[in-house]
Amino acid sequence: MEKFDEACSVKSVKKSFGRTVAVNDVTLSIHHGEIFALVGPNGAGKTTLIKLILGMLKPDHGKILVLDASIPKERGKILQKLGYLPQERALYESLTVRENLWFFGKIKGMEKRYLKERMQELIEQLELTDHENKLVMHCSGGIQQRTALAAAVIHEPNFLILDEPTVGLDPLLRVEFWEYFHDLQKKKEVTVLLTTHYLQEAEEADRVCLMQDGKILVIDTPQGLKKSHVEDNMEQAFIKALQSIQGGENHD
Repeated sequence: MEKFDEACSVKSVKKSFGRTVAVNDVTLSIHHGEIFALVGPNGAGKTTLIKLILGMLKPDHGKILVLDASIPKERGKILQKLGYLPQERALYESLTVRENLWFFGKIKGMEKRYLKERMQELIEQLELTDHENKLVMHCSGGIQQRTALAAAVIHEPNFLILDEPTVGLDPLLRVEFWEYFHDLQKKKEVTVLLTTHYLQEAEEADRVCLMQDGKILVIDTPQGLKKSHVEDNMEQAFIKALQSIQGGENHD
């Protein structure tokens, strides 16, 4: 798999919708092969930042590089290297699980023989064997999300971007998803960027970016974040980080 020193670089990026500032002067970098979690409540700016990185939105100002390509200008150069799982499942309910994977693989330009092999591999890895010939509309939410994840990685992307991939899933399935993310990271050196509002879940990431009101509060490892705020869980560390920022603003 092709390697890049930085999978993603965001510098002084701002995005507004009318008078609402969704992303406010954000600067961050995501290293090749790491799992990087954007964490924060609804409305923190996580999804908007994801869409800016994907080139689905154009920043008001600032610079974004993804796999050495300027975004959104050079987005077309790297689309085949990106995998994306949006919050809303982009599946065709009137197709079977297998037919959905075939469809998304063909969209990515995959050769027929390789696509068949890859589909079978993912069906087994993500435990879809008993459901592959079911219409998606007749599958449970968990099976639909497994299928959506398989569709996002069907072409073996360098950089996988996941927006709330485990929301609504039961705790056991969330654990299984994280095991799969770590497997991608360790065996194939895939870079993973994901958003979550499950603070304890974010401890599985290599680094965590805490966001609030479109701004970055802090970027650190989960261990470093808890240590710097003298807490043993992410939720309390997040609260202290927010209080620290607000306290500094009030002092100024």
